[in-house]
Amino acid sequence: MPGQSRRECGQASVELVGLVFAMLLVALLAIQGITVAQTASIAQEAARNGARALSLGQDWEAAVELTIPDGLSLLDKTPHVDDGTARVRVEVSAPLGLAGMEIVDVALTRTAAFPVED
Repeated sequence: MPGQSRRECGQASVELVGLVFAMLLVALLAIQGITVAQTASIAQEAARNGARALSLGQDWEAAVELTIPDGLSLLDKTPHVDDGTARVRVEVSAPLGLAGMEIVDVALTRTAAFPVED
Protein backbone atom coordinates (compact mmCIF):
# COMPACT_ATOMS: atom_id res chain seq x y z
CA MET A 1 0.00 0.00 0.00
CA PRO A 2 1.43 3.36 -0.95
CA GLY A 3 2.10 5.67 1.96
CA GLN A 4 2.15 2.91 4.61
CA SER A 5 5.26 1.40 6.05
CA ARG A 6 5.70 -2.31 6.62
CA ARG A 7 5.39 -1.70 10.35
CA GLU A 8 1.92 -0.16 9.98
CA CYS A 9 0.73 -3.12 7.88
CA GLY A 10 2.03 -5.53 10.54
CA GLN A 11 0.24 -3.60 13.27
CA ALA A 12 -3.02 -3.73 11.31
CA SER A 13 -2.64 -7.51 10.93
CA VAL A 14 -2.12 -7.96 14.67
CA GLU A 15 -5.17 -5.79 15.41
CA LEU A 16 -7.25 -7.83 12.95
CA VAL A 17 -6.22 -11.11 14.58
CA GLY A 18 -7.09 -9.70 18.02
CA LEU A 19 -10.48 -8.49 16.79
CA VAL A 20 -11.32 -11.83 15.15
CA PHE A 21 -10.34 -13.67 18.35
CA ALA A 22 -12.53 -11.36 20.47
CA MET A 23 -15.49 -11.81 18.11
CA LEU A 24 -15.13 -15.61 18.17
CA LEU A 25 -14.96 -15.58 21.96
CA VAL A 26 -18.14 -13.48 22.21
CA ALA A 27 -19.91 -15.78 19.73
CA LEU A 28 -18.84 -18.89 21.69
CA LEU A 29 -20.06 -17.38 24.97
CA ALA A 30 -23.38 -16.46 23.34
CA ILE A 31 -23.85 -20.01 22.06
CA GLN A 32 -23.06 -21.44 25.51
CA GLY A 33 -25.57 -19.03 27.06
CA ILE A 34 -28.24 -20.15 24.62
CA THR A 35 -27.46 -23.79 25.49
CA VAL A 36 -27.93 -23.10 29.21
CA ALA A 37 -31.19 -21.22 28.59
CA GLN A 38 -32.52 -24.03 26.38
CA THR A 39 -31.58 -26.62 29.01
CA ALA A 40 -33.43 -24.64 31.67
CA SER A 41 -36.50 -24.50 29.45
CA ILE A 42 -36.38 -28.24 28.78
CA ALA A 43 -35.94 -29.00 32.50
CA GLN A 44 -38.96 -26.82 33.34
CA GLU A 45 -41.06 -28.50 30.66
CA ALA A 46 -40.04 -31.96 31.91
CA ALA A 47 -40.96 -31.05 35.50
CA ARG A 48 -44.28 -29.61 34.34
CA ASN A 49 -45.14 -32.67 32.23
CA GLY A 50 -44.21 -34.96 35.12
CA ALA A 51 -46.27 -32.99 37.64
CA ARG A 52 -49.26 -32.94 35.30
CA ALA A 53 -49.05 -36.73 34.78
CA LEU A 54 -48.60 -37.33 38.53
CA SER A 55 -51.64 -35.16 39.32
CA LEU A 56 -53.73 -37.22 36.88
CA GLY A 57 -52.46 -40.55 38.22
CA GLN A 58 -50.51 -41.32 35.05
CA ASP A 59 -46.92 -42.51 34.55
CA TRP A 60 -45.04 -39.38 35.59
CA GLU A 61 -41.59 -40.95 35.05
CA ALA A 62 -42.33 -41.69 31.40
CA ALA A 63 -43.66 -38.14 30.93
CA VAL A 64 -40.41 -36.70 32.29
CA GLU A 65 -38.13 -39.02 30.33
CA LEU A 66 -39.95 -38.42 27.04
CA THR A 67 -39.37 -34.67 27.41
CA ILE A 68 -35.58 -34.89 27.75
CA PRO A 69 -33.91 -35.00 24.30
CA ASP A 70 -30.73 -36.86 23.37
CA GLY A 71 -27.66 -34.88 24.33
CA LEU A 72 -28.99 -33.94 27.76
CA SER A 73 -28.73 -36.16 30.81
CA LEU A 74 -31.53 -36.65 33.31
CA LEU A 75 -29.67 -36.71 36.63
CA ASP A 76 -32.60 -36.92 39.04
CA LYS A 77 -36.38 -36.92 39.14
CA THR A 78 -38.34 -36.80 42.38
CA PRO A 79 -42.14 -36.89 42.89
CA HIS A 80 -43.95 -35.55 45.94
CA VAL A 81 -47.68 -35.36 46.66
CA ASP A 82 -49.08 -33.45 49.65
CA ASP A 83 -52.00 -31.16 50.46
CA GLY A 84 -53.67 -31.95 47.14
CA THR A 85 -50.64 -30.86 45.12
CA ALA A 86 -48.44 -33.03 42.93
CA ARG A 87 -44.85 -31.79 42.64
CA VAL A 88 -42.05 -33.12 40.47
CA ARG A 89 -38.43 -32.00 40.77
CA VAL A 90 -36.16 -32.62 37.78
CA GLU A 91 -32.40 -32.16 37.47
CA VAL A 92 -30.96 -32.05 33.95
CA SER A 93 -27.33 -31.80 32.87
CA ALA A 94 -26.04 -30.28 29.63
CA PRO A 95 -22.45 -30.42 28.37
CA LEU A 96 -20.79 -27.11 27.55
CA GLY A 97 -17.88 -26.83 25.14
CA LEU A 98 -17.20 -27.23 21.47
CA ALA A 99 -18.25 -30.14 19.30
CA GLY A 100 -16.47 -33.23 20.56
CA MET A 101 -14.77 -31.33 23.41
CA GLU A 102 -16.83 -31.31 26.57
CA ILE A 103 -15.40 -28.74 28.95
CA VAL A 104 -17.91 -28.79 31.80
CA ASP A 105 -21.41 -30.02 32.59
CA VAL A 106 -24.06 -27.58 33.78
CA ALA A 107 -26.79 -29.07 35.97
CA LEU A 108 -30.11 -27.26 36.29
CA THR A 109 -32.95 -28.13 38.65
CA ARG A 110 -36.57 -27.18 38.10
CA THR A 111 -39.75 -27.97 40.03
CA ALA A 112 -43.38 -27.83 38.93
CA ALA A 113 -46.67 -28.36 40.78
CA PHE A 114 -50.21 -29.23 39.73
CA PRO A 115 -53.36 -29.74 41.80
CA VAL A 116 -54.25 -33.40 42.19
CA GLU A 117 -57.35 -34.44 40.24
CA ASP A 118 -59.91 -36.43 42.22
